[in-house]
Amino acid sequence: MKIQVGDLDPVMVRRELLDYYLRHSFESTEELLEFIEAFWKLRVPRANVCPEHTPPSQYIIDSFFERVQDSVCWANRGGGKTLLGALATWLDTVFKPECATKILGGSLEQSKKMYQHLTGEGDGWGLVTEDFQYLIEGEMLAAKTATVNGSNINILTASMKSVRGPHPQKLKLDEVDECDDRIYEAALLIPKTKRGIRASTQIYSTMHKAYGLMNRVIEEAALSGYKIYKWCVFDVMKKCPEWRECDACELWEDCQGKARHADGFYSIEDAISEKRKVSRDTWLSEMLCHKPSQEGLIYKEFDINVHVVSDPFEDEQEGAG
Repeated sequence: MKIQVGDLDPVMVRRELLDYYLRHSFESTEELLEFIEAFWKLRVPRANVCPEHTPPSQYIIDSFFERVQDSVCWANRGGGKTLLGALATWLDTVFKPECATKILGGSLEQSKKMYQHLTGEGDGWGLVTEDFQYLIEGEMLAAKTATVNGSNINILTASMKSVRGPHPQKLKLDEVDECDDRIYEAALLIPKTKRGIRASTQIYSTMHKAYGLMNRVIEEAALSGYKIYKWCVFDVMKKCPEWRECDACELWEDCQGKARHADGFYSIEDAISEKRKVSRDTWLSEMLCHKPSQEGLIYKEFDINVHVVSDPFEDEQEGAG
């Protein structure tokens, strides 16, 4: 079905569009992305701005069509990772009968942020529009939101008790750099494949702690089986207009003209303002996703791979035993 965004009636055609895809689902990745843009006026950036990064649209595609089982979205502050996590959750809930999802953040407040993108509360996007109300069973609650197709979403508190219990197919972990290690480890055992829907753990975070949990997740991604989706502020930036002079731009040092090819939503003026306000370390780690910030460490030159060695006396004792 070819979606003509400009011809859409704001009420009737949206409902017809939703009903069509509930019956037929999406035959191609392009149909899925066009539906998202048409229905929510949300364009998920598709351009490959930074060659070493992944366009956010690729995460949405791989998540919905279950091409990738477990993944990590490593993205900049304000880069839309929590919104896209909510979008992936709602697409699964609506279009995959009997699909259950649990959302766990580094804190209850962080868990609620993803849920608020569904409801529209606070700064949330509001993905669950009136068009979906007939699909919701009972009242929409953070404790449990259920749909008539047998799917549901639960928000978890950051406690050991909350991560033990039922085993849904999907687990969303938001801002793992703020998670307690023990709770994180226990939560990883939650997802289970059932009813034809693959078990999946999806992690979202900025890496802002030197030697923090997100750093460990990324370093161990290959061993753990996670695919990494990485995007920075330039990957989600609005297309830079031709009238802006590169030589005079404060972003040129890092941009090098890449923003000319962007197709995102992040304001260029906001990025310039933010770069002025923060240190180079913070800008690199939180906005460009280059490395974890080492601010606050007594010895910034400390490298765990260089300066931590095994105890030779302990090795001798083990050999003697």
